[in-house]
Amino acid sequence: MAVNEKKLLVIIVVIGFAFRILAALVLKAQPESDYAAYYAIAVNFLSGKGLSDGINDAFYNVGYPLFILAPIFSVFGANLVAAWIGNAVLGAASIVICYEVAKQMGAGKAGRLTAAVLFALYIPSWTYTGYLAKENLMTPLLLGVIWCALLLQKHPTLKFAVALGLLFGLIGLTGNAGFSFAGAALFALTLSPVTSLDKLRHAACILICTLALLTPWLIRNNQVVGAPVLNTNSGFNLYLGNNSNATGYFISIADTPRGATWHDLRLGGELHASEMLRHEAISWMKEHPLDFISLSVKKAFLFWLPPIHKGKGPGSIAESMLRLLWLVQFSILAFAAAATLFLKGLRNRFMLVPWTAIMGYTAVHMIYYVNFRYREPLMPVLCILAAIFMEYIGMKLTQRRKEVHIKMYKGARNSPT
Repeated sequence: MAVNEKKLLVIIVVIGFAFRILAALVLKAQPESDYAAYYAIAVNFLSGKGLSDGINDAFYNVGYPLFILAPIFSVFGANLVAAWIGNAVLGAASIVICYEVAKQMGAGKAGRLTAAVLFALYIPSWTYTGYLAKENLMTPLLLGVIWCALLLQKHPTLKFAVALGLLFGLIGLTGNAGFSFAGAALFALTLSPVTSLDKLRHAACILICTLALLTPWLIRNNQVVGAPVLNTNSGFNLYLGNNSNATGYFISIADTPRGATWHDLRLGGELHASEMLRHEAISWMKEHPLDFISLSVKKAFLFWLPPIHKGKGPGSIAESMLRLLWLVQFSILAFAAAATLFLKGLRNRFMLVPWTAIMGYTAVHMIYYVNFRYREPLMPVLCILAAIFMEYIGMKLTQRRKEVHIKMYKGARNSPT
């Protein structure tokens, strides 16, 4: 990497980091809902009460509070500002990985730096720095999967297989939906220039490394909640997205047919409640196949719906302007990323990796339910694709201008004096 390019990347990262810190300090968001649960898990763990949110022992994924919040709180106390700085560091890491992924996909200097700039300046990535959301950790982990998958596709060595396995292990502890990126890794491995036997060895290595990280947590949950599960919310979430009152978005359990009996069901334990809800959700899918298919298609639409919604309350002029800018940003990124599918010059085996990841991640949320927050780990992938599109169009326009200038020059030389 050229010195000037390295300096530019550092500047981009610093700017992205600064905007994230500033946004968190302005928002001053207090933990609530899932964010409060992650906060409680980290605090309880450090105080010797175990990895519990105070109510459930394994309802939430443990990765973010265990690997990010707990280490930060152990040094600085349960300090929200310190947690925000930690989130900003994760955001800065994601900016760098955007650059590296674009590089592995064949982008030139302009494309690599544009990918970094687009995510550095993406407004929701600033605001989520101020929330104790697992997506802050999910984002660099999922980007890391795409990066290592591309490296494995080009240079199929065991070290990249090990890296992928460890990343998937961390993803399993942080957010199960990230397993949908396994399809991207599989495509990369399938297209790598090695024998079928070597591909099997690499796949086995990925699986072994993944299980090595997950096994301690699975054993713990088997002892604590009665089954070797990653969490006890999968049945709960499946039911919220698949019942007679489902809308495609998150709804409260109180608004479902189970609302009146939820408290009694929960008395049987978190695992029992989750399994009962899973059974009821699957039964509803089987009994209403057309409704299930229609709702799934609706969820795909909602998942990629531009951010035209409003926040809570009337909102300030500044908030309204930022939401409008977010809408513009999202629309440009989505259009530019989608355009890479239709340009012959950009159709190559490396494009399969990010697009397989995008489709797999979308498909998962078609089964469960949609929350705009869940889309955020995919946005840097769109930034990378959009940057590649922009660089490609820029090169074509530059080439066109050169051709026009050459024709004009030749015409001038050949014209009679």
